[in-house]
Amino acid sequence: MKKFTQFKKTINGTEYTAQFNGMSSRYKAIDEAGKFYGDNQGVSMLKMAEYLLKNVLVEPKKELDDFEDADELNDVITFLSSVNNGTFREADDGKTEAGKGKK
Repeated sequence: MKKFTQFKKTINGTEYTAQFNGMSSRYKAIDEAGKFYGDNQGVSMLKMAEYLLKNVLVEPKKELDDFEDADELNDVITFLSSVNNGTFREADDGKTEAGKGKK
């Protein structure tokens, strides 16, 4: 997938535009959202969501507290994550849908 490719998806009546910024963005997100405790490591959901909203979401610009519905927020974060990971693809009918990356 080309860097800086944009994808749109309508969630609860709002059209969201997200941008794929290259595979390095995926690792930047993990690094920025990482939390490390000895041998245990994980990802802070809060930091990951903030990273995706700031760096992947193009329109409309939103912050976590702009959402009133957790389900909508989860759907938006899932969409942004799939774009950031390079796994969001356009369907043959011109609509967009989540898809699998190339093998």
